[in-house]
Amino acid sequence: NLNIKEFSKIKKINIIGLNDDDKEIILQNLQTIRLNNIFLINYEDLNEILNSNAFVESHEIFRKYPSTLDIKIKKTKLLAKINRDGKLLFIGSNGKFLKNEKSNFQLPFIFGNPEVKDFLKLKSIIDESNILYEDVKNFYFFPSKRWDLELTNNIIIKLSKKNTKENLNNVFDFINNENFKNIKIIDARVENQIIIND
Repeated sequence: NLNIKEFSKIKKINIIGLNDDDKEIILQNLQTIRLNNIFLINYEDLNEILNSNAFVESHEIFRKYPSTLDIKIKKTKLLAKINRDGKLLFIGSNGKFLKNEKSNFQLPFIFGNPEVKDFLKLKSIIDESNILYEDVKNFYFFPSKRWDLELTNNIIIKLSKKNTKENLNNVFDFINNENFKNIKIIDARVENQIIIND
């Protein structure tokens, strides 16, 4: 019996897919639950710990006998920056806010106070359109739940509350039309109309 207990004891946990700092955070959090026996893992507690970390998009857990637990983690993708209560936060593709994320690359900034689900919905529409998400410099959210986009070429796009892929594709056609190369504002708030200002 003693040999069986020793054989089944978890002696090593491998975190795959994260940098050393993030691995350490996960390992520290895992110390709050009992992970002694490789045959009797409480997956509910383990999943709760992993899902509570804002940088985790998804994860898989593998038992490697006799005594190792492998946890493969897909890290969430950073989508935008936002100021909440005076703090700079990052929004991940998992819909969670991340603090103190070290980021050397440019991300669009969100002005206003949208629900994360509203931003993710807009992001999904942009991804389905001809406009590249990488070309968006800033998002402006209004209390009416309407959005403006500022592109990296400084063109402002005023969107209606009914943001659609077709609407954005029409805007894209104007942006890439040589006859309108000096436009600064594209107003697409009125259905079936595009108003431009240079």
